[in-house]
Amino acid sequence: MPSLRRRLLVVGWDSADWNIILPLVKQGGMPMMARILENGVHGNLATLEPSLSPMLWTTIATGHHAAEHGVHGFTEVRDTQVMPVSASSRRRRAVWNILSDHGLVTNLVGWFATQGERDPNVRLVSNLYPHAPRKPVTGPGDWQGCPPGTFWPESLAASLEPLRLHPTELPSDVMRLFVPRLPEIDQARDRRPFLLAERLAESFTVHAAATSLMEHEEWDLTMVYYRAIDEIAHLFMPFHPPRMEGAPAQDFERYRDVVTATYRLHDLLLARLVDLAGPEAAVMVVSDHGFHSDHLRPTFTPRIPAGIVVWHRPYGIVAAAGPGIRQAAGVTPTVRSASLNDVAPTILGWFGLPRAADMAGHPLRDVLASECLPPDIPTWEVAGGSPLPPAPSLGDSERRQLLDHFVALGYIDELPSDQSKAVAETIRENRWQLASALMHAGRHEEALPLLEAVWDESPHRADVAQRLAHCRVALGLADEAQQAIDDVLGGFRNETTILLVRATIALLRGESEKALAHLEAARARDPDARGLDEQLARVLMILRRRDEAEVVARRVVERDRCHAPAWGVIARCALARGDSRTAEEAARESVALDGSQAPARVSLAMALAAQGRREEAIEHLGVVRRSHPGLLPPARMLADLLRRVGRAGEADAVMREAWHQRGVARSRAMERQRRVREDAATRAAARGARRSPAKADPVPPLDIVVVSGLPRSGTSLMMQILRAGGVEVLADGIRAADDSNPEGYWEYEAIKRLPSDPDVLNAADGKAVKVITTLIPSLPRRHRYTVIGMVRPIEQVVDSQRAMLARNGITPRVERDALIRMQTEHSRRVREMLGAADGVRYLEVSFPDLVADPWPVLRKVESLLPGRFRAAPEVAACVRSDLHRERG
Repeated sequence: MPSLRRRLLVVGWDSADWNIILPLVKQGGMPMMARILENGVHGNLATLEPSLSPMLWTTIATGHHAAEHGVHGFTEVRDTQVMPVSASSRRRRAVWNILSDHGLVTNLVGWFATQGERDPNVRLVSNLYPHAPRKPVTGPGDWQGCPPGTFWPESLAASLEPLRLHPTELPSDVMRLFVPRLPEIDQARDRRPFLLAERLAESFTVHAAATSLMEHEEWDLTMVYYRAIDEIAHLFMPFHPPRMEGAPAQDFERYRDVVTATYRLHDLLLARLVDLAGPEAAVMVVSDHGFHSDHLRPTFTPRIPAGIVVWHRPYGIVAAAGPGIRQAAGVTPTVRSASLNDVAPTILGWFGLPRAADMAGHPLRDVLASECLPPDIPTWEVAGGSPLPPAPSLGDSERRQLLDHFVALGYIDELPSDQSKAVAETIRENRWQLASALMHAGRHEEALPLLEAVWDESPHRADVAQRLAHCRVALGLADEAQQAIDDVLGGFRNETTILLVRATIALLRGESEKALAHLEAARARDPDARGLDEQLARVLMILRRRDEAEVVARRVVERDRCHAPAWGVIARCALARGDSRTAEEAARESVALDGSQAPARVSLAMALAAQGRREEAIEHLGVVRRSHPGLLPPARMLADLLRRVGRAGEADAVMREAWHQRGVARSRAMERQRRVREDAATRAAARGARRSPAKADPVPPLDIVVVSGLPRSGTSLMMQILRAGGVEVLADGIRAADDSNPEGYWEYEAIKRLPSDPDVLNAADGKAVKVITTLIPSLPRRHRYTVIGMVRPIEQVVDSQRAMLARNGITPRVERDALIRMQTEHSRRVREMLGAADGVRYLEVSFPDLVADPWPVLRKVESLLPGRFRAAPEVAACVRSDLHRERG
């Protein structure tokens, strides 16, 4: 018999995106989501940065920013060890804790940072529950029990542990629903079907626990989180239609259905949850961000920690239906200006509980049917701080498996075997992620010391320098921002990126024409550079070149319709030419995507006023006034409209308050500028004092011979030649010789950490080391380099790469022609960098010429390395023409 309790079901789908869901709904592929859209409301849910799941899902659960809730990444340092985050990491109470105070019971399944949760009114199945060992399961004893802290109360283990599904237990007929051509795939060579099975098994396992709790226990709130959509998308979105350039035709045909099948599966799981919840329950489906599935899919993933977030779209989903939820049937979004911060206050509002004033968001009135919500209270936190649950104890094996899992997914870098280094890296990356989150929230003053600390530890990371420069720009520290960029100039850095940052600094200094020059130079180098058009449109608007600005802004929204600032530029351009209708449409798009866009809301008010819709304009200007009380132009416009509708008294009050707030804002800005500069100077002095004893004598730059080139361009042969000629080489032999390189690879494994740990080069002083071209931009500029660049016809390089993969039983994942195009452009850029770099001695060596006649090349190397390398017959003997196989 169904319960009569008022229930709310909250379902989290990591990375779920309307660009996939709405077409499937239209095609009948997601009937449960179609029911929600027909009977409730839906819209975009703006994400936060950085878009890392533990940070975002904890914000969804608490309504607090990462700076307050305390979860800053996938891992943290606890008792001198790197551990996955848990409930003890959380510094703010979640909605389930607040409901518990009112006697309401929550089922909590799969949520991040919940391991070890111990609330008397919470039934917990933590995010560690579905994690499976990779070895095959032949019997119950092969899968050890869940780690401590996975269940609360602990008695749940008896009924829920047997429900876990191992990927090897997934029937092949289920797998064929996702990969119809599964039988033709050699799974000994292609591991992707097993990786898919792992993610599906996790979803089924989480679902089994959720349905068991919902079916057999009384509850008021069920919150269940499924992460498979995100993980499967990272694996298979390159093969989702339309076919990406370079995606092999065979892989595209095999895996083109995986993403949509994953969404259809989750719709079926959702239907079961809704059925168990009963007709008296409301349902809310949310995602933390979206996922690029169209022409915005990246062709390159940055080699930095959590670089895979370039695949994430900045808008997730929110969809809700049922008792207490508004009804607005249709596929047109009706929830506007919503963000992750708003989910927790909305859940509380649905239960009739107030928002806390210290929360970052507000109840979504577009979601809740009730017009009368309780007034805010100051906080839901317990006086003196909430008692934290004890940190769960994980065995070293369990801890290592989980960390390896995060590494495999690409969310964290592989941790050094040295425990102290692993701890330092974790602290550094969590600081970096927290600083990024603070900057996204406009809290630049709090972010600055964190970024400075990261910069001190990683002074040669260009991504850190750029973020630090942007933070300083936002705080008015133009000279200091310039310094951060100057520190990474030269050497091998990406000049296009630096030009974009310099344009931002020029704007801060009021040098608009100079900013435009930097942007034009960047466009000449790379017209498709990320963020170029967005910045160009802004500068053109400042220079009042509105026609050009609109062209560029429309180019931005043609590429990405969810770019709120570009819509705002289009609105202002339309207003300038007197087109109020176009201005209204564009401004509404901008405001719907990001309600904090004050210029867009002002443009909307101006467009409405131009059409005689004064009361609507007054309403929007009132929103701007409340969020930006010190801005005079919107206040003047509001006062003028109020007078026109006969509300002169209100108009006078608006202007008095605006002038007062302007004075307050100016005083605060001046005080902040003084405080920021003084604090920055104090920190700089402290850093200098810490450094001075150790650096009285500056450490001399290293002298390094770098052998570089595309993979399979002859770099291993050149390393052999250098060694035979008397140059000491840095190689560890970890990658053993094989049929592709019978004489060995001559690689130094640690060099792969160069982007995040430049000190790996310390072992290369006075030696030769192999550095592939993709790592060249990460070389610290302080050292002296002699670079031997190996070049070979790209067709031969690609054919050799593909042949090596085939010998290793691996199917190439990018088509030959696309690889040729991409590597040709990449090689050109790196060779330009090397040829133009100051203080770098650069010799380019043709691999075919070397094989045909080694002596001319050997003499050039001897001239390049006088006294260190000697050309001799035994050196020439290293060159074996029989190993030059792929000649095109």
